[in-house]
Amino acid sequence: MVSVIIPVYNAEKYLRECVDSVINQTYRNLEIILVDDGSPDNCGAICEEYVEKDSRVIFISKENSGPSDTRNVGFAASSGEYIYFLDSDDSIRPNTIELLVERIERENADLVCFDAETVFEDFEYPDYFEKYIRSGHYKSGKGSKMLVSQLRHKEYYSCVVLLFLKREFIERARLSFCKGIVHEDELYTLTVFLKAAKIAHLKKALYVRRLRAGSIMSGKNSLKNFEGLSVCIMKFFRMCNEYTKESIERKILIYYINEKTRELINIYSTLTSADKKKAEPTLKKIKSNIRKLGYCHSVKLWIKLHGLAVYPLYKRMVFPYKERLFKASERWKQ
Repeated sequence: MVSVIIPVYNAEKYLRECVDSVINQTYRNLEIILVDDGSPDNCGAICEEYVEKDSRVIFISKENSGPSDTRNVGFAASSGEYIYFLDSDDSIRPNTIELLVERIERENADLVCFDAETVFEDFEYPDYFEKYIRSGHYKSGKGSKMLVSQLRHKEYYSCVVLLFLKREFIERARLSFCKGIVHEDELYTLTVFLKAAKIAHLKKALYVRRLRAGSIMSGKNSLKNFEGLSVCIMKFFRMCNEYTKESIERKILIYYINEKTRELINIYSTLTSADKKKAEPTLKKIKSNIRKLGYCHSVKLWIKLHGLAVYPLYKRMVFPYKERLFKASERWKQ
C-alpha cells in the first residue's frame, strides 16, 4: 500500500483538484491522509467531504504548526509500505503512483526521484524562473553518487514532493522534518540523498507544481526565510561530523554549505535594517564555522560576505536581464 500524505493549509481553491488527482490514480491500493494544519479557510469542510466519498481518505485536524510538523503528523498516522508527500495546491498525473511503485520495486531502491512541470498562476515575480525537468538520465545507484552527478549538472532539486520513499528507509534513516522553519525540504532531501543505499531516477514530469501569489516559496525574501535556511546550514555543519574528512558525503556537505551560504547572504542583503541587525549574529556564526571547516577559498563567497551592498544592485539591474536571456535560450532549444 502507498500512503499519500497531504498537508493542508489555505488551499481551498486548489484542494479538490489535488485530492482528485490522487483518488483517480490508476494505482488503487492507497491511503490518502489529509492533515489540516489549522487552515482558516474552508479546507477542513472539504476534507470531511472526501472522507464521506472515499473510504481510503483519512482526515486529521490539528492546530497550526507549519508544514514540517504537519508532514510528521501525517507520517506517524500512515501505514503504507511506500510514502509520498504531496502539496495541497499541486497535483500529480493519473498514472504517477503506478509508475513509481513499478520503478521502486524493479530497482529495489530506497526511493525514486522524478521530475515536475511548473505552471504559473497570478504569479507576482515576472523575473523568477525555475525548471524541474532534468535533461539527463541518471543511473540507479548510491544516493551520494547520484547527488554528485545531479549537482554537477545543476539538476539536483530539493523538493520533497519529487521523492517517492520506502517506509523502511525512512525509519532506518530516522528521517523527519525540522519543525517550525521554511526551507525544510533543503534539510530533509539532502539527508535522504546522503543516507540512501540506492536511488532510482524516473525521467518523467509526473508532478504539476503550481507557482501562485502568496505561496510559501514564491514569497519575497524575509527574516523567516533567512532563519529557516540558517537552521538548515547549522545542521549541515553538525552532519559533517558524521563522516570522515575524505568521504564523498562530507565533501558534498561542505560544497552545499558553501552554496546555501551564498543564498543566505543574498537573502540577508535584501532585509530591512532592523532585520539585518537580528540576522547578523547568525551570519557571523556561520562564517566562523566555514573557517573551521577550512573551506575559505571561495573568492565569490568572501567578497559577498564583506561587500553585501553589491548584491541588491545586481538583483535589481542585472538579474532580470540574465533570466530573460536564459528563458529565451530555453524557448529556442524547444
